[in-house]
Amino acid sequence: MVIFINENGIEQKSGYSNPITATIGLGRSMIWKVIAQSVIGSSHVAGGKSCEDAVHYCQILLPDGDEALIGFVSDGAGSAIYAAEASATAVKQGAEILSGWIAAEKEIDDTALVELAEQIYDQLNGLAKEKEVPLNEFSCTLLGFVLLPQKACFMQIGDGAIARNDGNGYFTHLWWPHNGEYQNTTTFLIDDPNLRNLNTKLIQESITEVALFTDGLQMLALNNETETVHQPFLNDLFKVLRMTESREHIDILNNRLAGYLASDTINSRTDDDKTLLLATRLTHGKQVV
Repeated sequence: MVIFINENGIEQKSGYSNPITATIGLGRSMIWKVIAQSVIGSSHVAGGKSCEDAVHYCQILLPDGDEALIGFVSDGAGSAIYAAEASATAVKQGAEILSGWIAAEKEIDDTALVELAEQIYDQLNGLAKEKEVPLNEFSCTLLGFVLLPQKACFMQIGDGAIARNDGNGYFTHLWWPHNGEYQNTTTFLIDDPNLRNLNTKLIQESITEVALFTDGLQMLALNNETETVHQPFLNDLFKVLRMTESREHIDILNNRLAGYLASDTINSRTDDDKTLLLATRLTHGKQVV
């Protein structure tokens, strides 16, 4: 039995009549605490465009009482007509595929992550054919993970970054953002049917904190001179998230995150769309068990 929990609560599975009550009735505190937002950039507002970033995540209650966490972010290419649809499709399908694999107890490894990317590529290709447009009109990046109790699987194609707590309170990136031949360019999921620019990584340990963000936040979250994560940026955000003790507080923080990403403080540093997902299983520095 698995129970699927997403940003709107638990999707009803296995006969639970009340999603929220079902969570409380299990007698468990929250294991993964997650907030995530995609916010339009000031340049998109000025240009009359919509937000072309997307984020999607889901939490899955496992038979042993632990949780798996799945998360994806994507940045649609500014030059692509269907950038917003591409990014939204990529993150949603990625989460759905991984959720199905966990329910089916499929082994998730590097080969499986390549298969996942291939399925999303095929979906975007199908959409392009339906609309009778070139495939590059559905260009988007894709960054994602699935965190299991004793294993973590990561994937990335394009810019943006994934950062994780190394267990000592220090955040490290999985890969440095992939930029193309020219500044402000990158590779996209649909660029190569063989997915030669896709990065995958498996870590055989329990991950306690992870952050995903698109390139709109790279100037704030990364130090280009040292090619390291800018520790204060993530530490300040995670410090507050770790202290949350209820889903109501999570909702409040999630709304505040949207306001923070849309603030003048952030917009003075970047005019691009901005997406950030933060997840922790720590409470006041201690792991939730």
